[in-house]
Amino acid sequence: MASSPITQRTAASIRRALEARGMTQEQLSEESGIPMRTLSRRLHKTNPSITNLEELDAIARVLGLSIADLISDAPALAAEAVAR
Repeated sequence: MASSPITQRTAASIRRALEARGMTQEQLSEESGIPMRTLSRRLHKTNPSITNLEELDAIARVLGLSIADLISDAPALAAEAVAR
């Protein structure tokens, strides 16, 4: 089953924020407490799995963003992440 547009958008936003900060998925896993295997499924480039609210909250905290930032399709997300 294909991922929904919001799931795809959220995974892409998180990947952009990680890249903007120079962070790896491994670092995000350690700092958020989300197991690496789970995180890699959530951030898969072609078929990400749904990220639950607790995971989104933990990711947002580590990245210094809001959950709204992560689920939005704002093109400026990466630029904002670098500025913070």
